[in-house]
Amino acid sequence: MVDLNQAILVVREDIDATSLDHPDRHILLGNLGGYLNNRYLATREVKDLDEAIRMTREAVDAAPLDHPNRAKWLYNLHTCLSNRYSLIGELTDLEDAIQIARQAIDAFQLEPIAQARQLNTLGWYLGNDRYYVTGAIGDIEEAIQMARRAADVTPPDHPARAGWLINLGIYLGRRYSRTGSMGSLEEAIRVTQEAVNATPIDHPARAGWLGNLGNRLSDRYIRTGALVDLNEAIRVAWEAVDAIPLGHPDRPTLLDNLGARLGDRYPRTGEVADLENACRIGQEALNATPLNHSNRPTRLDNLGSNLGMLYSHSGTIATLDKAISVMQEAVDATPPDHPYFGMYLGNLGIHLGDKYSFTKTMESLGETIDVAQKAVDVLPLDHSERARYLNNLGSHLRQRYSLTGVLADRKKAQESFVEALHLSGSAIRLRIDAGREFLSLPGILSDPGALNTVKYLMELLPLLTPRSLQNLDKQFLLSAIAGLASEAAAMALHTNQSLLTALEWLETGRGVIAGAFFDQSDISNLQINYPELAETFMGLREQLDEPVSQAPEAEDNQGRETEKQLFDLLHKIRSIAGFERFLLPASETDMLSAAKHGPIVVLNVSTHRCDAFIIEESDIRLLKLPHISRDTINEYVEDLESLETLTWLWDDIVCPILEALGYTVPASSDCHLPRIWWIPTGKLTRFPFHAAGRHLDCNSTTALDRVISSYSSSVKAIIYRHRQLHQELINGDRLEIVAVAMDKTEGQEPLEYASHEVEAVLAVLQPAILPKSPLPRYKNDVLSALKTCKLFHFAGHGSTNSTQPLQSTLFLKDWKQEPLTIASLLEANLNSTRPFLAYLSACGTGQILDEKSFDESIHIANACQLIGFRHVVGTLWSVNDKLCVDVARMTYQFLCNNGMKDRAVSEGLHYAIRKLRDDWINEINEDESLSGSRVERHAELYDPSRASRPYWVPYVHFGV
Repeated sequence: MVDLNQAILVVREDIDATSLDHPDRHILLGNLGGYLNNRYLATREVKDLDEAIRMTREAVDAAPLDHPNRAKWLYNLHTCLSNRYSLIGELTDLEDAIQIARQAIDAFQLEPIAQARQLNTLGWYLGNDRYYVTGAIGDIEEAIQMARRAADVTPPDHPARAGWLINLGIYLGRRYSRTGSMGSLEEAIRVTQEAVNATPIDHPARAGWLGNLGNRLSDRYIRTGALVDLNEAIRVAWEAVDAIPLGHPDRPTLLDNLGARLGDRYPRTGEVADLENACRIGQEALNATPLNHSNRPTRLDNLGSNLGMLYSHSGTIATLDKAISVMQEAVDATPPDHPYFGMYLGNLGIHLGDKYSFTKTMESLGETIDVAQKAVDVLPLDHSERARYLNNLGSHLRQRYSLTGVLADRKKAQESFVEALHLSGSAIRLRIDAGREFLSLPGILSDPGALNTVKYLMELLPLLTPRSLQNLDKQFLLSAIAGLASEAAAMALHTNQSLLTALEWLETGRGVIAGAFFDQSDISNLQINYPELAETFMGLREQLDEPVSQAPEAEDNQGRETEKQLFDLLHKIRSIAGFERFLLPASETDMLSAAKHGPIVVLNVSTHRCDAFIIEESDIRLLKLPHISRDTINEYVEDLESLETLTWLWDDIVCPILEALGYTVPASSDCHLPRIWWIPTGKLTRFPFHAAGRHLDCNSTTALDRVISSYSSSVKAIIYRHRQLHQELINGDRLEIVAVAMDKTEGQEPLEYASHEVEAVLAVLQPAILPKSPLPRYKNDVLSALKTCKLFHFAGHGSTNSTQPLQSTLFLKDWKQEPLTIASLLEANLNSTRPFLAYLSACGTGQILDEKSFDESIHIANACQLIGFRHVVGTLWSVNDKLCVDVARMTYQFLCNNGMKDRAVSEGLHYAIRKLRDDWINEINEDESLSGSRVERHAELYDPSRASRPYWVPYVHFGV
């Protein structure tokens, strides 16, 4: 400092001794300005900064345009102005800095690296400093241009280039947050990753850059639902925190990032430890943040959001009060013209809604709506998060309408949902949420404009789950739209649309994961017949990475051009004979053709009405079910195994349908009974339609005595399997069978009869089989054996996961280390070998317990169908260990006696069930108790009080 003070003194004396018109005076002024700025940076004396700006500005004004020092002084001047803006916040200083930085760029034309530095600095003034004041998207656009130019003129191995790329990633991320442009987000991730990769591990800036990368990966997770992105974001965030010293000023920012990411993961995994860590780390970040720090509102908002989720888990009102308090502080600390002010308000409104749910006071609801409305008013019309806050506003307005009946609230709620649905920059998930909320509005069926809104909604549905997503991610996203397709179909029926339209909407919104398997079959067929077209198609779809049954919304010119090429190609493919329905929903002709072996009954349940679509070879017709409602279904779903439920099912659903079909009397034998396929929706997927009836009255008043029943998840699934029906029928060749007997399983009750069952099956099938020897008991062995088998018989314990259906499991010897789950089954594609039958003799293999997964029909039996089995025998709930032996023996004996043909599977199971039903009736009539083992094939013990119940009910057939 002694040297610096002496230098300033000497230069002052030189200036005083120099005439105003001296040709070198501007050099002295420029030097003095530089020295004063250095002293300001050391002492933070504002008077030094003010004088540095005056001296440097005078030097710039006096220097010739071609003077070699002029560019340096321009740089010093805009840097000093930027420093004073950061200190005082006077916008004129920032505007001056931007103007002078533009001049500096031109002045450094002959020095590429120096010019790149100016470009980078101007980008920061625009994309960070001024954008946070004005929120103008134009500033972000120009900042991106400056950062690109800086990176482009800098050699790839230059140490400064990584910093330019980091800033480019920041601006691209902000453009994504504002507009929802996925192209911007993907580029942001790419350039940030490039910068991190080019930076040494011990570089002081690397931790902060890792934080940026984690934020962008988190943005992509929030948009697409890909859990792999969120897990990687958390890993990167931990690495960033570990890499930065405890006292470093950037550490609170990195802690805040980590806390926010852990909070994001909680709704996916339900791991309370993530949520608790998120709150703890977020509080640590906040405690280290000064009251006047510019990032404090963001940290308050993140902590408040996580505390709000913690309240949802714990129900502790003190936690909610704290969440609201810190979010209110975030709002109070943010200027109304700040780009994030609207989001802070919106998040506050969401948690005020939680408070209303607790207090149930009109005052609380009114405050929630006021804040939610202000958030929507403040947010730009093109903001990517606008749909989220419109949905929150609409939801609370609907609540108030239900309490007060004020039509203005209902109208405003409807307008909010419709606007959110059409916001192309918002995540598809948020827009579809808006459509779901719209359909649940009271009286919406009578709204004259509702139909067009629903049509638009149905066009969005295929865009919800990009092809690249893992099935676990798709299942999570699809759980948010459970029941949506049923509501849309009800709307179509109410507005007198064709039955085909209603069915198409129902098929579009259900079985999306299964649909991806069917689509792959279409593509495989194209690859076989037209490989060049298939290669071009796959390349274009890879660029868009979106479903192609509807046009994705283009983000930029390149995206629009790719989209146009793709749809031109689709038109060409669909003009080829045999490919007319390539990647499209089933046509009416397809549906009618699928019913040539027996009618298909689709049961639709909505909040507004319940109907049965009856598809026959000649026609599609509708049967209203006036006595069915969600309330009555909820009443009986709690006691599925009772005679009362079977009677209700018969009286109100099955009997009216069979009467409409003309199936009024029993046939003389099983072989002459007509076949029927049931496709239930919603909670009806849990009911045993095949067992409906008044079984203790007479045998003409039951489904078992009138039809042979099979089940399917969708009409398209039936069509898909029927197309393969005659391609490879099983004949007299010896068949390879994979038989698994899990009589002893770690952590589960022993099954005395599992081995007896497999022995009985193998004995019945001899000598027509080639059993796998020894019998496989480990996951990898079973999956490997399935690749060449025709029959798969599993006897053991099964488990239905009530919250994550794809984790439902068949218990093998290594189930704790390597569980054979639905998710792992879906990775085993057996469609090339087309195995014949999977017989799953375990509890609940055809069962869905998660209400949010009904539309996807995610259960073990359906998974076996999707990977290639033409027939699957499963169970709707627990089954008796000893009884399983009898059912399996009779079913396989029927197959051996009648030939391994498609129809014989459903007939064989029907024969076995009806035989057991008749025995059960005799037992009831003779007032005898059931005998045999009471152990069921899951982890629970058999309840003896259920012995008089119809134990023969749960066995079901899925297939052609």
